[in-house]
Amino acid sequence: MLKFLITILFAAFVWSVGAQPIDPARWWQGKERELRYQPDGDEFVIHNGDKRFTRAIYGTNTGFRFETSDFPEFGLYMPYLGGSIYLAISTPKETRWVKDLESVESRFKSGQRTYILKDKNLLGEGTLTIEAVALSDGDGLVVRHTADKLPAGTRILWVYGGANNKRYSREGDLGADPEDSFYIKPGNCQGNVFEITDHQATVWYGHRTKPVSDDEAYEHPESRNKQNAPLSQVYAESKSMTGTFPQGTNIREADGNQIDDLEQLLQSEKSSRPVIIAEYEMDAEPFYFELHNPKSRAPFVYSELADAFNKGTAYREKIASTLKLHTPDPYLNTLGGIFSGAEDAVWEDPGYLHGAIGWRMPLTGWRAAYLADLLGLHDRARTHFNGYINSQVTDVQVTLPHLQDEELNLARAAKTWGTPMYSNGYICRSPNRTDIMHHYDMNLVFFDELLWHLNWTGDMDYAREIFPALRRHLAWEKNTFDPDNDGLYDGYCSIWASDALQYNGGKATHSSAYNYRANKMAAEIAKKLGEDPSQYEKEAELILTAMNRELWIPEKGWWAEFKDNMGHEMRHDNAAVWTIYHAIDSDVHDPFKAYQATRYIDTELTHIPVLAKGLEDTTNHVVATTNWQPYMWSINNVAFAEIVHTSLAYWQTGRPDEAFKLYKGALLDAMYLGSGPGNITQISFYDAARGETYRDFADPVSMGVRALVQGMYGIVPDLMNKRLTIRPGFPADWDFAEIETRNMAYAFKREGYTDRYTIKPNLLKKDIQLSLEVKAPRSQVQSIRVNGRETGFDLLDETVSVPRIRIDAGVAPAYEIEIDWAGEELNTGKVTAKIARGETLQLELPFEAEKIYDPQSVLQGAQIRNGVLSGTVSAEKGNKTLFVEASSGEMRFWLPVELEVVNPVEIANHPDSESLVFDLLNQTDQPLAGELWVNGNNMGTVKIPAQGKTKHEFSSPVATLGTNKIEVKVGKKTHELRAINWNIANPAAQAYRAVAMADRFNEKVRDIFAYGKYLSPRWEYTTLQVPTQGMGQWCHPNDLSAIDDSGIRSLAAANNGTFTMPQGIPFATPGSKNANNIAFTTLWDNYPASVSLPLSGKASKAYFLVAASTYHMQAYVLNGQIRVGYADGTEDVLDLVLPDNLIPLDQDLFIDNWAFYTRQPRPWRVRLKTGDVSKYHAGELGGRMSNDPIYVDGGMATLLDLPLDPDKELVSLTLETIANEVIIGLMGVTLAR
Repeated sequence: MLKFLITILFAAFVWSVGAQPIDPARWWQGKERELRYQPDGDEFVIHNGDKRFTRAIYGTNTGFRFETSDFPEFGLYMPYLGGSIYLAISTPKETRWVKDLESVESRFKSGQRTYILKDKNLLGEGTLTIEAVALSDGDGLVVRHTADKLPAGTRILWVYGGANNKRYSREGDLGADPEDSFYIKPGNCQGNVFEITDHQATVWYGHRTKPVSDDEAYEHPESRNKQNAPLSQVYAESKSMTGTFPQGTNIREADGNQIDDLEQLLQSEKSSRPVIIAEYEMDAEPFYFELHNPKSRAPFVYSELADAFNKGTAYREKIASTLKLHTPDPYLNTLGGIFSGAEDAVWEDPGYLHGAIGWRMPLTGWRAAYLADLLGLHDRARTHFNGYINSQVTDVQVTLPHLQDEELNLARAAKTWGTPMYSNGYICRSPNRTDIMHHYDMNLVFFDELLWHLNWTGDMDYAREIFPALRRHLAWEKNTFDPDNDGLYDGYCSIWASDALQYNGGKATHSSAYNYRANKMAAEIAKKLGEDPSQYEKEAELILTAMNRELWIPEKGWWAEFKDNMGHEMRHDNAAVWTIYHAIDSDVHDPFKAYQATRYIDTELTHIPVLAKGLEDTTNHVVATTNWQPYMWSINNVAFAEIVHTSLAYWQTGRPDEAFKLYKGALLDAMYLGSGPGNITQISFYDAARGETYRDFADPVSMGVRALVQGMYGIVPDLMNKRLTIRPGFPADWDFAEIETRNMAYAFKREGYTDRYTIKPNLLKKDIQLSLEVKAPRSQVQSIRVNGRETGFDLLDETVSVPRIRIDAGVAPAYEIEIDWAGEELNTGKVTAKIARGETLQLELPFEAEKIYDPQSVLQGAQIRNGVLSGTVSAEKGNKTLFVEASSGEMRFWLPVELEVVNPVEIANHPDSESLVFDLLNQTDQPLAGELWVNGNNMGTVKIPAQGKTKHEFSSPVATLGTNKIEVKVGKKTHELRAINWNIANPAAQAYRAVAMADRFNEKVRDIFAYGKYLSPRWEYTTLQVPTQGMGQWCHPNDLSAIDDSGIRSLAAANNGTFTMPQGIPFATPGSKNANNIAFTTLWDNYPASVSLPLSGKASKAYFLVAASTYHMQAYVLNGQIRVGYADGTEDVLDLVLPDNLIPLDQDLFIDNWAFYTRQPRPWRVRLKTGDVSKYHAGELGGRMSNDPIYVDGGMATLLDLPLDPDKELVSLTLETIANEVIIGLMGVTLAR
């Protein structure tokens, strides 16, 4: 019997002690980071930073912005490149760029960048403070300078130039466009024409370029800068900028060719590539300069600049005050202004934009439109929703069947009016227009946001107004994506991570969950409006029942990503984070399901610690969206919105401490460790493919606010039912927290055993019922007072991890709620243990408990006696969860018991060694003694101590190249294991027999991909799927990898039809150019689903040369099998699983053992074009990930193997493809004796 010390994981915010050294193994990919920006109140502060043009400041809801650096310089985007401003300081003894001063302190708060410049050698004890804000009434910036104790004769120099109206592919955004996009470059100065009058200057620029439309730029970013006809001299067609400087400023033109040499620049004269230098002698009075687009406002006179600066500051402050918060954590106290400013940056009437910088264009989705209601900007919400309701198609009936786009190789729906996709109910791409198709289903998220708007406002008049649009939407979703009426919906690019996400007609969790919530709320609205709710009630019930039956995996405890509708109707278990958080966000869960599903994220997806030099808190992390391989854009990323939406799911589950670590990890990564202060990045530094990319993208802005407001602060409105629930999710050690939006304000304060909540829902409806649901920190409630009156409470049922009470506070204009706690402190959380299958668990529980809920059937004979949970572990290997109902004092809740179930004996390979090296791990609490067998050879006695390990090493001929069969025989029980090593040299005398396959070959491997080849079977309804060429995905439906097998054919021809691996393994393959050289299998009709060939004799191992087409949607599922049959009717089986041993023939895998990993060592691969053999061709060829996978020219076949029973007579070999859209072929089979 096993006795475990229980581990209680307290719900506490854990900080490391002091600045402890960081274990090098914890740095992601070995890359060290530093804490760049420090929080100071609402400001981000850095000293002597070096990042340039990485923090944007926005203006008045136009495409204008100016970029700032860690030192004073400014880049203008008008939109399109409007030049940049560099600054220098001159004294009688020296002139120096400000970036080279001894001390440059930069401070950023929402909408304002402030610099404090010092240099004892140059400026003595003097300082220069520079403050930059956007104009409040035009497109431009205004800058205030305040000099203090500067040496006499100190001058400031503004250098401006480089305007050329260039439109960058992503508007000059971080990580997407060149780092030097805003540098003043001589070439960008070409053609600039300046007019200088006294203390003002105007530049005309951009008369050579003709930017393309937003629509064309969206679809074809490479075409953003088309060239006009010859240069026009009509400057009325040019862009212009006007600058105003202090009276007495000397402005002159200089040679932009000298921009990188300050001394030469100052001595230069005007050239064909001009810049201007404005020079001003500073005194104690504040002085200003501005630069603006003269078409956006009237010209300035200098005396107006102080007022312009003050108005710009007031405008900034008004925006920044939309959200206010105060917490014990200084890293969060900057968020009010940051999120407020970012919300305003992604708003441009009549709706929210895709992004503030990159992708700055109107978009129905993704999650941006939650923003307005979260912050109390309900007018903006209404404007956005009305614009897109006006873009819903209402006059196009379905007159055509479901059609796929033939020009795009059937990968996605045909853009044809009258098909189910493009018919009544569909929301078009642009607001207030019903004539512009898009290739996304943004209906789902749009209506979810709209339904939340009704939750926030309770406006039943508006509910009546929009109900016909909701009804059309639900009918459209049903007809298009659940035409077989099984209650489970296809996922048709309906979430942010849509690119390359395709379900081939399958039943997806996230889209089904969205539709469940929409139907459930439609039924509720229908009742209130006097409409018949029955069809929506029935559909919601149908969806929920089907999800629980087909997509929930009870033995594992999470929702599957999807289930195939075709082929073998396979369930794809390895879910993405979006599957978990959408299911929880759409209320398809109960508390137990939610806890189990977030445990899946805990244990099965990669968490990357957010660490930095100078950052003491080492407990935070970010999470990858999936573990799928190979990489494709949006499929396996580390993205801000995905992380914080996941954190929201943890808050909704009742796991606030883990939620906080994810949320803060995302904040630290983007805003403090990143390239610009307070940036809300789309893609993280920790994303292996893209790195830190895009800023103030609407999707992460919105989800950052939503996780904060509805997660951490727990504000959950249901104003249609006149209810408001506040469910705080603060870290356990916080003793205060405050928030204020234009909806409401509330403050929490803990003093001793008393908690106080001050709640003012003054901007919400006045007649709401308030409920406060709080975690109980102690076992007793002494008293509760609401506005001074004694009040009772309800203990919430089925709460997991912690007990929670609900206080119904009634209707009031404001609330003062006091809770006096008593009794014992509840150090709740969870109980964890690690135990081997078949062993008996015995756990002392920290609370009184009687009931057990074991939804995953982890234990047989489970019982609780005298505070001890016991039972025999019957579950398969994996991380498991069961629950016991615990009680303490008045409190009762369900305590999670988290078990890591392991095999009694496991193996740890050393795949990089030159011999076969492995560790045997005894994971029981009893010593183990038995016999060790390696590849059928008895290697003697093995003794492994309890919970211990032993190391073993074997060489050829006992060990063989590839997979080695390891057996540990203990009494009558045999533990079967595998040790894989592709570095071992088989004996020179090893006997091989290459199996002749010529009569089974059915194709030339080079002909695997061809347009129009794979036409059936295909899902008969609208879907996203592999294009007809047999590879690729819907975003790149015309991709075609060229497979070239000339190298392997040439080598075979020179060796009598044999290709021999460097390891000595021969494969029979034709050298003739036109002979078939592969036996393909697939569920496509082009080839058989399986191919068999006869075998004879005996062998100890079979080696295979495999070439396959598979892709990320088939990751970690059974793609196919190779089965070797014996005369006695038994067989040995090799499961073919992407990415462990089955790899697409045209691609190589990136592996960093973080988000990108495989569970087996890299096998050898043959480059078909050359015959070269390597484990990582792409690395040797310099291939790397970007937006696309790592393609290898000509393609590759993979060497695999299967240990056999050398004493049994062989009769057959069968290759079968099991997964949809996959093609697996055998190029050779060789038996080893």
